[in-house]
Amino acid sequence: MPRIIAIDFGTKRTGIAVTDELQLIASGLTTVATKELMKFLKDYLSTEDVEAMVIGEPKRMNNEASDVEEDILRFR
Repeated sequence: MPRIIAIDFGTKRTGIAVTDELQLIASGLTTVATKELMKFLKDYLSTEDVEAMVIGEPKRMNNEASDVEEDILRFR
């Protein structure tokens, strides 16, 4: 079964997590410099079977969008 990759996007660094092959458990994979994110994803996707990507959408305590949301929307 293919994996699911999760992206915790940041303006300087981005966290990457991935599920096991049964999609039961997600574990942190690495943190990459955001400017290197596309290269990392291209390399990772060329070697691993990935079914879906999930991009985090951080919210403030009052449920408003965080400051980084504009950057996340450009990334998607």
